Amino acid sequence: MNEATMAPGRHGNGAAGRWWPVRANPAIRSVVCSKSGQELPIGDLTSPLGLCRCCPKPGKPLVFRYRLSGLCAPAPPPRRGLPRFEQVLPVQGLSDAYAGDVGDTPTVRHPALGARYGVEVWLKQEGANPSGSFKDRGLAVAVALGALCGARRFCLPTQGNAGVAASLFSARLGVDPCLVYMPEPWRDSIYHRACRWFGAEVRFAGANIAEAGRAMRQEVGAELASGTLVELSTFFEPGRLEGKKTMGYEIAEQCSPLPHWIVYPTGGGTGLVGIWKAFEELVEVGALTPADLPRMVAVQSANCAPVVEAFHRGDSDVSPVVSRGTVADGLDVPGAIMGHEMLRVLRASRGTAVAVGERAILDAFATFGRLGVAAGYESAATLAALEALRAGGVIGEGERVLLLLTATHQIALARR
Repeated sequence: MNEATMAPGRHGNGAAGRWWPVRANPAIRSVVCSKSGQELPIGDLTSPLGLCRCCPKPGKPLVFRYRLSGLCAPAPPPRRGLPRFEQVLPVQGLSDAYAGDVGDTPTVRHPALGARYGVEVWLKQEGANPSGSFKDRGLAVAVALGALCGARRFCLPTQGNAGVAASLFSARLGVDPCLVYMPEPWRDSIYHRACRWFGAEVRFAGANIAEAGRAMRQEVGAELASGTLVELSTFFEPGRLEGKKTMGYEIAEQCSPLPHWIVYPTGGGTGLVGIWKAFEELVEVGALTPADLPRMVAVQSANCAPVVEAFHRGDSDVSPVVSRGTVADGLDVPGAIMGHEMLRVLRASRGTAVAVGERAILDAFATFGRLGVAAGYESAATLAALEALRAGGVIGEGERVLLLLTATHQIALARR
């Protein structure tokens, strides 16, 4: 495996002098096509990893596999954040300055919500991450991995949090400023101002994230083909999944026993798949047993619910839908390139998928405010789902339920 030294790019924001070695994890066994299972042995990570080439274009996401024996115990304090999980990440040598404040988010029991719904409610507060959302976990790893593989710049279409996180970690690493594409309606949003504050170049194109992505690939296609620019869209490279799986490792540390249910607000689904990947790795090394594992719940807006619809039809993959729009921007994802894996996770865990209405999301957001829970609309969808699943008898009296709160309330309140 190779080693690279991260040097500052064109930033004039104090990145100079932030040199630190980053290297590939020697425990990487291979990368695997998530759809076909075809295993691709790798040596040095010398070129960016995108989608597979074994499936019809554009391909399916790649997933890292590790030689896990003895590797799953995270580093004890005083190490904090992502660096303490480097034994199960594709990149090692992440500095504390780069990613020490990413992750290690609190998981707290909420007695008032528990009493209200007749269950034991736990909240994992991902708004404690540096940019205010769980996107930091995946983008921190993706940017470092891409730079290790030769990238000097990163791009992605975004409706918000992912663009902010990619811009932040591009600035921290000192590579060239991130290139962010947003839909035209986002010109008045807080997100593009946050991206620019972290040095990003922001362009607007199309009416939605899919159209923004098509415009991006058309405009910078040659640079993407060269490998010096790497696309960080959800599942278009394998690093984001690896960063997101650290939520699963933390939940296993923080909750003993594990909850009966994990309720996850689902757009692209990186965290849903990532949490389950962590659990499967822990089972592989004997730290957990299959009987210990929670049942996973995918929550979507009723206005944009491709995963929910595919799950209840019994499909093996997710078909795109036409979104009717939702206040929860992160759930407004009409297609799912990793839909096949999300459905596998839901079925393997004996979980379910539920769609909640816009009024239910808004009511749950208001409930969070009254109770002092600092979380946004996507997170509120998990509370709306809990109410629906309790009412329908799916979640039983007294069961332990973890709600994954993906971002701070401040982002929601400052939206368009």
